[in-house]
Amino acid sequence: MLDSSWEEALAMRLDELDINWLRPDPMKWVDADGLDHNYFPDFYLPDFDIYLDPKNPQAFRVQKHKIDCLQEQIPNLVFLTSLADCKNYKP
Repeated sequence: MLDSSWEEALAMRLDELDINWLRPDPMKWVDADGLDHNYFPDFYLPDFDIYLDPKNPQAFRVQKHKIDCLQEQIPNLVFLTSLADCKNYKP
């Protein structure tokens, strides 16, 4: 169900904090050229209405344009860019 050690660390942290989470459905977003896409955040915290997506720093840099569009269109999407962020997450 989880795709990486960062996702596993975040899931363990959320469970430790007794925070309800689920794997969300894909979300629609539009790129700078007006093209529609699906985005698959890794976690949704329904009690906080927050989407969480662990993203290593390299992937974050490479996808910066996409991430900027996503953050503009989905303001409750939070990227965690280190393993420490995943292990120590607080809503």
